[in-house]
Amino acid sequence: MPRITRIRTLDQVRRFLSAADAPNLQADSRESIYAFVSKTLDRFEYHDLRKRDKSLLKTFLTRVTGFSRAQLTRLVAQHRETGTIRDRRGRPPASRAA
Repeated sequence: MPRITRIRTLDQVRRFLSAADAPNLQADSRESIYAFVSKTLDRFEYHDLRKRDKSLLKTFLTRVTGFSRAQLTRLVAQHRETGTIRDRRGRPPASRAA
């Protein structure tokens, strides 16, 4: 993981993705992966990037975390709305179906 946290520019992300075998993030818990995703979004100022660069960063996070693109899309939306990412599993739905 130290190698991954040293990535600071989009050019470094491109070089990382061009490597043949990018390792998955070995983390103790889902919360630590969420913290990594949140810090990465903040570090690159994701919400201010161009669409092409957002896609690049999302591909990077997909490869590193092992999450699906859809899951990362949900996490990015949560980060945009609340400024943080937290585990919502185990909670009742936000609204009930009538």
